Amino acid sequence: MSILKKTHLFGGILIIVIFLLTGQYMHHKFNHLKDMELMSRALFRAGHLYILLFGLINLALGAYFKLSSRTLLKKLQVLGSVLIIVASTLIIYSFFSELPTDQIERQISRFSLYLILAGVSIHGFVSLLNKSD
Repeated sequence: MSILKKTHLFGGILIIVIFLLTGQYMHHKFNHLKDMELMSRALFRAGHLYILLFGLINLALGAYFKLSSRTLLKKLQVLGSVLIIVASTLIIYSFFSELPTDQIERQISRFSLYLILAGVSIHGFVSLLNKSD
């Protein structure tokens, strides 16, 4: 099992555990968001669900990841994985640093969404090129 496969697999499990813990955090620290203004509440829930999404992406990638035998494609896979791992770390950081807020703009969250889009797209592109061999 490659180091990237293990990283995505175990990282995905860890991120899903963090998702569960952030749910408890919202419940205990913010009374399950009951007294929060609607926009802040929606942003909190969105940030919470992003963590789940990123965890599931890592878990799925870890379950099926296989390094390409072609050097260029392998380097692209590593790049895609690094982007996904950085994005996953940033989305968790943004949950605690950007919330609660009454501002719609959350720059760290937005950047992490762009990173995960790039990382998943790279992996998808490499997968298509590997199938053409």
